[in-house]
Amino acid sequence: MADRQNFDAKKERAVPLVQPYAKGRRVAAAFADDSAELELDNAVFLRLKDAALDPDPKQSRDVIKRSLTQGIAPEDLADHYIPAIARDLGDLWCKDELGFANVTIGASRLQAMMRELGPHWASDNTATPGAPSILLIVLQDVYHTLGAIVLTSQLRRKGYSVKLILGCKAEDVAAGVSSTKYRGVFISSSRGETLESLRRMIDVIKTSTNTPPPVVVGGTILDVETVDNITALTGADYATRIPDEALTLCGLPQNIHKIAHAKGGT
Repeated sequence: MADRQNFDAKKERAVPLVQPYAKGRRVAAAFADDSAELELDNAVFLRLKDAALDPDPKQSRDVIKRSLTQGIAPEDLADHYIPAIARDLGDLWCKDELGFANVTIGASRLQAMMRELGPHWASDNTATPGAPSILLIVLQDVYHTLGAIVLTSQLRRKGYSVKLILGCKAEDVAAGVSSTKYRGVFISSSRGETLESLRRMIDVIKTSTNTPPPVVVGGTILDVETVDNITALTGADYATRIPDEALTLCGLPQNIHKIAHAKGGT
């Protein structure tokens, strides 16, 4: 297991302050760097939000195309606008201003927007040949899978090969870890999950291979648990909500594409 003490200071800085209506924010939360938030165009935000709540799924496709035509970068839509809308829907639900059915439909529409933005992000087609592999898993909590999907697209755009398992079972994780040499396992965990459930899953990861990869826990569980508690009580190597820090803690570079281009002289 990697030496946790060398990263104590960095890990403590990774713990965010508890946000208002944090329960609802698990709709979008996975690993997220709140310090890097983009200043959003309110008109674009409201159009996307209205489309997410519209019964007609065609509206989601149309609003994405319109936003791209207006010059909004697809990465900004994926990394900032869509997660912000998901957090807003979760907050409205917690304040009883939006029903559960509406939130469910909204989350589904936002996932459809992600697919519309980057169909190639949904697979490893963007990975650099020979790129390090990362396993990203979400336990039994369907309400924060959008955040994991956003994180998957971010990592793939950096050049990584990413295997995403949603609502994973222990046997699926064991099979994956034993058959693939992952350079890191990221677990997106919500505040509603227990440390014991995390411990059981991490134990599966650590015992499925002779050389287990480092395990990083992220998500809204960091709203209610400290880094020290998570690492000490679950067996995780690290805990952070910042994607770039998770990569660093696993000894991985920030951008595989840039390294490949530099080696190729382009």
